[in-house]
Amino acid sequence: MNKPLLLIFLIFANLISLSTYAQYVEINLVNCKISETEQKKIEKLIAYERMFCNEIFETRENITAPVKINLYGKSKDYRLAQKTYSAPINSAGFYIAAINEAFVYKSSDFISVALHEASHSIFQFNFKKSPKWLNEGLAEFFETLDFDSEGNLYSYPQSGRIKSIKAGINSKDTERLKNFFKIYSGSFYGHDVDDNYNTAYSVIYFFIKSKRTDLLKKIIKLNTQGYDTDKAIELTFGSFDSFEERYKLFYNYHK
Repeated sequence: MNKPLLLIFLIFANLISLSTYAQYVEINLVNCKISETEQKKIEKLIAYERMFCNEIFETRENITAPVKINLYGKSKDYRLAQKTYSAPINSAGFYIAAINEAFVYKSSDFISVALHEASHSIFQFNFKKSPKWLNEGLAEFFETLDFDSEGNLYSYPQSGRIKSIKAGINSKDTERLKNFFKIYSGSFYGHDVDDNYNTAYSVIYFFIKSKRTDLLKKIIKLNTQGYDTDKAIELTFGSFDSFEERYKLFYNYHK
């Protein structure tokens, strides 16, 4: 059984108040309303996204990273926004980097979608040309953030994505994972888009669940220095095969 992952590690020695982070979140309501509780929850969870990025990028600048979420209550308004920006028609949210704004339809899980899209805004603030696996993998992870009844931050596992990864973990295509990390452009969203999202999430989940965000941090730092991901992984783990072995072992024994 996949149990929620308590995220104590996200609460770093960062004494800046959450209310300070919330100042830089703008939610533009388009023919809809949200409760004060919902707004505070979104602001607080995005604050933890900022803290996470502060840690992995070794900065405190994310406090001022602007986040704007356009939230639509009517499907016709949201569809018009999708058409205007040529966004995928089957998604409940999208992010436009050129104007640094997220667009979200107020569905039953709109908070999760808002967290996903907001993370793109924060991530672009740090790493404009980041690899797709990293950008989307972290976004998929961030959308699972929530609070339990006692107010503790946790992440619920995306069981469907994990199940898919476990089913294909022993694929005979030995170059599959290495080739995946070479996807930088729009091809990420091609015919293998579901598998790409599954793999991107699984890599991030592997590092966080294993409590080895230090290794993820090193890979990201090497990425920002211009190293391709496969080379960054090789430098971090000693060899790409070593990483792949640990990744597969993790999912073979993951419950």
